[in-house]
Amino acid sequence: MNIEKLLEYMEKRPYMFIGELNFDYLFHFINGFLYHKGFSQEIDTINKFFERKFDEWVQKWIENDKNILFEEERDYHYYIQNVCETQEECFELFFKLCHIFFDE
Repeated sequence: MNIEKLLEYMEKRPYMFIGELNFDYLFHFINGFLYHKGFSQEIDTINKFFERKFDEWVQKWIENDKNILFEEERDYHYYIQNVCETQEECFELFFKLCHIFFDE
């Protein structure tokens, strides 16, 4: 299973994977998944692409969409939390961005 497929399942049933709608939990779960996959025999180009490009892609997307500028490079978790007020909004924006990212 690659990150794209995992996120597809997680979007449908987040409680099954992380117990509650907590964006921090989602972030750490995904990092653990990618970390484990990095040490396994499976080399998945989608996982590597997500790891290398998603943070910067999210930063640029949010900067363009929300007309703001982030002064430092961080991870997608930081950018999304900075423009959302609730956990639900974080989840909605995260999965929206994942769909756009993987479709490009």
